Amino acid sequence: MFSNFKERFMTALAPDLPPLPSSERSDHHHRRFGNQQMPDKFPYARPPFLQLLTVDELRASADHNVRPIIVPRDINLLPWGTGYAECVNSGKSEWNEDQGAFCRRVLSDPEHKHPDLPYTYFGIFDGHAGYGAALAASHQFHHILHETLVDCIELLLPRDTEGGENGRLNPTFPHPIYFQRRVSKDELIIGALESAFFSMDSLIAQDSNRYRDAGGCTACVSLFIDGKMYVANAGDSRAVLCQRRANAPAEPKNDSVIEPDPLEATCYPVPFSADHTPETERERLLNVARLKPHLMANQYVAMEYAKRPHIKDMGQRILCRQGTMKGWTYKTLTRDDLRMPVVNGEGKRSRLLGTLGVSRGFGDHELLAINTGIQIKPFLTPHPDVRQRDLTQVVSIPDEHNQDGDYGVLVMATDGLWDVSENEAVSRTVFQTLSKYPTEKHRYTMVAQELVARARGKINDSGHWRLADSKAAATVDDISVIVIPVYQYYQEHIEWTQNYTRDLEKRRRQAQANMAQEAQEVSVLNGGVMAEEAHVEEEEEDGEVVVLEAKAQIQTEPQAQPHAQAEEVLVVEISAPVEQAPQQPATSTAAAAESQKDSAAVTQQQQRSRGKGHKGKH
Repeated sequence: MFSNFKERFMTALAPDLPPLPSSERSDHHHRRFGNQQMPDKFPYARPPFLQLLTVDELRASADHNVRPIIVPRDINLLPWGTGYAECVNSGKSEWNEDQGAFCRRVLSDPEHKHPDLPYTYFGIFDGHAGYGAALAASHQFHHILHETLVDCIELLLPRDTEGGENGRLNPTFPHPIYFQRRVSKDELIIGALESAFFSMDSLIAQDSNRYRDAGGCTACVSLFIDGKMYVANAGDSRAVLCQRRANAPAEPKNDSVIEPDPLEATCYPVPFSADHTPETERERLLNVARLKPHLMANQYVAMEYAKRPHIKDMGQRILCRQGTMKGWTYKTLTRDDLRMPVVNGEGKRSRLLGTLGVSRGFGDHELLAINTGIQIKPFLTPHPDVRQRDLTQVVSIPDEHNQDGDYGVLVMATDGLWDVSENEAVSRTVFQTLSKYPTEKHRYTMVAQELVARARGKINDSGHWRLADSKAAATVDDISVIVIPVYQYYQEHIEWTQNYTRDLEKRRRQAQANMAQEAQEVSVLNGGVMAEEAHVEEEEEDGEVVVLEAKAQIQTEPQAQPHAQAEEVLVVEISAPVEQAPQQPATSTAAAAESQKDSAAVTQQQQRSRGKGHKGKH
């Protein structure tokens, strides 16, 4: 009863709010395969860090009339005080098709011989033709990225460059010197990002056989690892690093000269991504169509014309270019030239096969061109452009207190922001808002909220959304913005580096102590003597003396001789040197043998008497 009352109450407050996706509305949210319904892989939801957990909150966030700006309830859920804000479209689609995500994980050595390497990932995804692809990417992409990083973990983990174990490289732990080509850590991380993009697109393709059509989405991802920032983008979402120069010394004011705004003079944006639209990638798309003409099915033409051809221009010359051509050339207009071009329109209105406004991203495996039904996916690619920045090379003077300006503030947003906002304007808004909240912990959240509010604009009396400053049309698309303070990550990296250095020194001291202990044990074993070790005396008499030492203990039966002691038996063999042995006749051989026996007996008797003398002294 309470649920019914609550439902009626919400309907009365906001009668235009769309209902949540459910299994009962299978015609719109499920695709049929034979007689079976294809379910969603993930139920519709907003990013977890927004904590919109109830049905009423989800419905309220999708109000197209109010377009509320949603920010995290608990800003501590995002690292470094990172800001996030979003708002739904003005009626373009039923639900907010944007998604945001972040993840903090650690790369660990399985053998625990190297320190852990932490990293942080942020992602923003702009869906089209449904929210399924963006939702799947927000749930799964960070897992795929972690797997690709683990694949090259042995080359990413920090190493003891002073030699490792006993100064030798461990062949079971690959090192770049074993490769035929030089491979840097930057190339490994860039390769991991690129591989993760392709794997995510393949996963969406595999799921199309079990779940309903997920549509497609763009992807803009940032990765902070090992003191560096990497940004990978596929589509028309954008990442801009907003920076600011330190304030110059104040000069005497001149009342006759209008001084510019200090923020306008010192703030500047640095693009960290490029938009992938049919217009910006016209050359690639035309080249694909020229090399694979069967993809056009005689419905399109892989040409670009300086003037749109008409049937009345048949037989006349017209300027055109195709494929990878940089310049223009003339050709005679034929009937084939009257077909629709692969890329038509300009700017944000450019379309691929007259249907899609982006040329890279995830999904769209079942998207067909309008009117012709030709598959669009062969023209698309998930391959991202990756850019990087080494934060350890940034020069920042602490006394200037310009860390956010030197290291920059990274703004990642969907095209809902960039359609109506220039990079320079976004950079100014970032530092203007930060100056209003110099010490507040939620200052970056306020930046994200201000960016969304300016792009959304205000609704006028006629129900149209207009920008507050210029009265121009505001964006009607979903808006999602992530504001990342890069310097906060760098501080965390410095702390990790210090801990790593201390841990490395501790490992080295422990290794040196272990080596010293092992050396001491070896010396004790080598320097020890046995209590009953025999002492051999070598004597030379008219030739070479060879002494054969034997340790023998003559033991008798316990009953017969209980106190008998072992005796040392020395066998002495005396032989003359070969080079000094004279030739003797055969008759003297027996006499020589008898002489040797007598000498051996005398020597053995002397040795026994000496042994008895030593025993008496002990």
